[in-house]
Amino acid sequence: MSGLFRRRQDPPATPASPPPPAALPEGGAGDGSQTIWVTGNRQHDTDRIRLLVDSLRELSSAADHDSLLVNMVDRAVALVGAERGLLFTPGADGSPEVRVARAAGRSDLPRGAAWSTQVVQSVLGGGRPVCQKVGEDTDFDPSRSMIDLNIRAVMCVPLMARERRLGVLMVDTRASTRTFSRGDLRWFEALADMLAIVWTNREAEEERLLAQQAKRDLQVARRIQSNLLPERPLVAAGYSMCGRVLPADETGGDYFDFFRTRDNKLAMAAGDVSGHGIGSAQIMAAARAYLRAYCQNSSSPRDILRRVNRSLGGDIAADMFMSMFLCVLDPNTRDFSYANAGHTRPVLLHGATLETEDYRVTGVALGVEPETDYEERGPFRLERGDTVVMFSDGLSELRRGDEQYGRARVVESIRRHGRLPAEGLLEAIFADGLAWAGAGGAVENKDDVTVAVLRADA
Repeated sequence: MSGLFRRRQDPPATPASPPPPAALPEGGAGDGSQTIWVTGNRQHDTDRIRLLVDSLRELSSAADHDSLLVNMVDRAVALVGAERGLLFTPGADGSPEVRVARAAGRSDLPRGAAWSTQVVQSVLGGGRPVCQKVGEDTDFDPSRSMIDLNIRAVMCVPLMARERRLGVLMVDTRASTRTFSRGDLRWFEALADMLAIVWTNREAEEERLLAQQAKRDLQVARRIQSNLLPERPLVAAGYSMCGRVLPADETGGDYFDFFRTRDNKLAMAAGDVSGHGIGSAQIMAAARAYLRAYCQNSSSPRDILRRVNRSLGGDIAADMFMSMFLCVLDPNTRDFSYANAGHTRPVLLHGATLETEDYRVTGVALGVEPETDYEERGPFRLERGDTVVMFSDGLSELRRGDEQYGRARVVESIRRHGRLPAEGLLEAIFADGLAWAGAGGAVENKDDVTVAVLRADA
């Protein structure tokens, strides 16, 4: 029975033959589902892929940025079989400037080689990539400039990375037997993209190395500066000398010093070297050495500054200088003399009245003119309680928003704390300035803040 009602099984159907593949346009699939780089010519495609891989390896290992760009242009010329390759970057006014110009065979083009400005300006200005041959009917037609230059075909693509237009890369040929296809353009764009990535990565790496070097230089400069400053206050023959430097975010060239001279007088100086970093620290070290040496042979601030200035002339760059205030005190007679080479005016606080006055006389900074003379003032007498306060412009130029601390606030702080001993006054002056500048948050001092105090205790 079951056999009578069993469903009859049809013989298995013969599978239908697949349709023949559709012909691909030159360079790849028309619907974009396959890479347009693949031409179907296995040897041709393999050679180009190998050339791209080799290009990436060579570009990544280029010794410097200029070598990177030259290698890139040479690879572009070889990749598409061009006669010439040029790399352009935007100038200050946005117009294209030739950065690299190379011929086939890895040689430089002659200086002043002509190129199609219409093509380059179009792509550099934000236009689409260009793949053009003479007489081709397209929306963009630079044929006239190409004919004038005897150029048969040209390709030009932007170098883009992270939405930044670095420049443009262009290749061309004058051979009547060589034109560029859309497939050539895709390979050319791939190489340009590779170059832009390597270019920006190299720039980022160079910036990182420069930042590391700057950080090391800053640390060295700070050590030099710290080693040049007195380790502890000097108390001698009824006088106290002390000072402090608050280093800036970028180490500046602030300096102070005090020491005994050979004839048992007391010398005290404060200075500021222009600029930042190791260069400023080296000038500071030289000035300190000259100052200490000349103070052993003379007690005249004028003479000492003249000699320091003359000696610094051979050490200091043309665009650098150093300000310095120098005073010499004879503790036996209380005689006090000074000379100033362009430094911020110190303040004299009279202990009996807490009135202040400025030491206004000044002269040209050290290192500006080799034969400068300086005016010496004194001798004056420092009576008991009299205090000389030297400070750098970093103190008066502390900022809170758009407002500066200013000299008037510095002088008021000196008056307010004028009864304190030298070290107490020093710390109070710093505390007032930093409290004012930090009222709205953290203090950002772009310059060193330095204060040095000389006080007659007896």
